[in-house]
Amino acid sequence: MMQNKHWEKIFSVIQRSYAIENHLEFFSWLQNGVNEFLPHDVLIACWGDFEKKSVKSKLNYDVASNLSDINTQTVFDSNNGYDACMLHLHQRWLANNRCWFVINNLDRHEVENEFQIVLPNKLEQLNSLMVYGVSDVRGSNVCLYVFFSQEKIFDVPDSVMGLIMPHIDNVLRKIQHLKPLKTPTESAIILDGAGLSVRELEIIHWIKSGKTNQEIATILDISQNTVKSHLKRVFQKMNVTRRAQAVAILMNKLN
Repeated sequence: MMQNKHWEKIFSVIQRSYAIENHLEFFSWLQNGVNEFLPHDVLIACWGDFEKKSVKSKLNYDVASNLSDINTQTVFDSNNGYDACMLHLHQRWLANNRCWFVINNLDRHEVENEFQIVLPNKLEQLNSLMVYGVSDVRGSNVCLYVFFSQEKIFDVPDSVMGLIMPHIDNVLRKIQHLKPLKTPTESAIILDGAGLSVRELEIIHWIKSGKTNQEIATILDISQNTVKSHLKRVFQKMNVTRRAQAVAILMNKLN
């Protein structure tokens, strides 16, 4: 019976993916659904010309992260610092017959020196990763999905990967990816969701759905005062004074 409930939860998470319309909803879906079955702290989606095998390959990025110092803007600001890492992982994916793979214990000497060299500094706080590639045969394009975790072992069953990854790929292909800002601002962090906690994003989601503070408290099993405290922090981070302003800013930037 417990096994049936497990699969029911997975299918429920998959079903929720069809309603995602923007990056904020995608981030919330990852943190409050996918993460139960595919635990991770950072997802870096990377696509472009991998065949040049150089840092001039003009790779594109989209990041969903719950770590405040890793987001799409920091990747863009790294002056190709992430390209060498992604090109290396792409080569490993090819060598693995285009099958997904895991690298555990990134802090150990067993991880080859070459990869340690190309690993961006901000990612050194993470201890394991999983790489999943999707080939677009018609468009001769490849997209790499690299999940990083603070856990030393990245453990996810084949069956879960086969069910969830196609839907992650589908969602990211249908929503507008985040673009670099000309001048980094706090908005860049907000765009990735990294400036807001998972709980704050949940509250914004339910506000967008028209729920009152009392209803949100009931849904999240917290007190109304806690909801108000979270909202106060959201307003401070976004420099707004009303809930409608917070929702409007996020929706306008992410649509």
